[in-house]
Amino acid sequence: MLTTLLLGVPLAAQQRAPLQPPPPQLPEVVLAEGVDEVSVAAFGLGDGGVAAEREELRWHDEEGCVTPGGVRVVVRSVGVLLRFPSGRELLVAPDGVVHLRSGESAGNFPHGVELLLGDDSAVRVSLAQARKNRVRDVEVVHGRRALVPWRRGSAAQDEARTDRWAGARLACCGDGGDLYRPLALGPLVVLERVLVEEQRVDATPGERLVVLAQALRQSLQTMGRQHRDVDADVRRAVTAVAGVADRGDVILPVGAALPRAERERARWTCGGGFELQLDLDGPLAPRLALFAGRSPLPMVEWSLGTGAAAYLTNPKPDQLGKRWHGNGTRLPQVVPELQVREHLEELPRALAVLRRFAR
Repeated sequence: MLTTLLLGVPLAAQQRAPLQPPPPQLPEVVLAEGVDEVSVAAFGLGDGGVAAEREELRWHDEEGCVTPGGVRVVVRSVGVLLRFPSGRELLVAPDGVVHLRSGESAGNFPHGVELLLGDDSAVRVSLAQARKNRVRDVEVVHGRRALVPWRRGSAAQDEARTDRWAGARLACCGDGGDLYRPLALGPLVVLERVLVEEQRVDATPGERLVVLAQALRQSLQTMGRQHRDVDADVRRAVTAVAGVADRGDVILPVGAALPRAERERARWTCGGGFELQLDLDGPLAPRLALFAGRSPLPMVEWSLGTGAAAYLTNPKPDQLGKRWHGNGTRLPQVVPELQVREHLEELPRALAVLRRFAR
């Protein structure tokens, strides 16, 4: 009775009130395909707000140009507006700040920014530093072709061959308005969220790791052919690695989201009873390590970053005093456009994200 008088709600009704379910657990790690390049859609964060049907990169009679997935790029001296088929709009202002129509913003990016879209095209906005018209050049790129609706501070309708982009880069995920900074360390792409609509904060991860499984599987196949040791223990280890390579599509399935295997360590469950762990300490860190279940020693470890390579764990570490057998198997050059760049201090940023996962 006292509870009813104080709260104005019958006690029985309070007891029947359903508990609110916890928010859904967002995947921390996804496996993607890609060696030379990787699609924004492979990040597992939506289609980027683009249309499913593809057309040619083309000019638009009234609104600049249109990407293959239907994103309209409108350029004026007051900024660059992207209109997505999803209904999302994104504005790159002359001061380098990126805005959503709902009011959220990120930046600034004083020299400009490249926006990677879900249809594998990109919008590159270059900003001038000491001009009245800050928007200097705009390119809309697909493959090796680029349309140039804005050149040297005024409207244009040119075409060009593409070159590498040296400035800041963001990936447009979700409906086109969830922006992430992609930073690659060898076959590991680190995604850091920089802009999202306020009402979508809980529905989007602040960070995500994308493991390029195809590159890992290729290194395992090469490793099996590279080692010709006569030692019986080494031969058994190489045979085990060859078995993993043969079952690569089961153990490291493209498109899979990996659940956490442990709360205390950055370790995730793969297919076939294997586990993948991120290590940030010790030699050749940061590293990814593949374990057969709960084995205390990994079968293979991959160094990340410049000169990424796969290393066979020494089957006799106590006798030889070496952590790895051999000098490592170099990985193919992976997603070169996304690798961290020294002049933008991207490596410390990527490592800071990895440390948050490790905690």
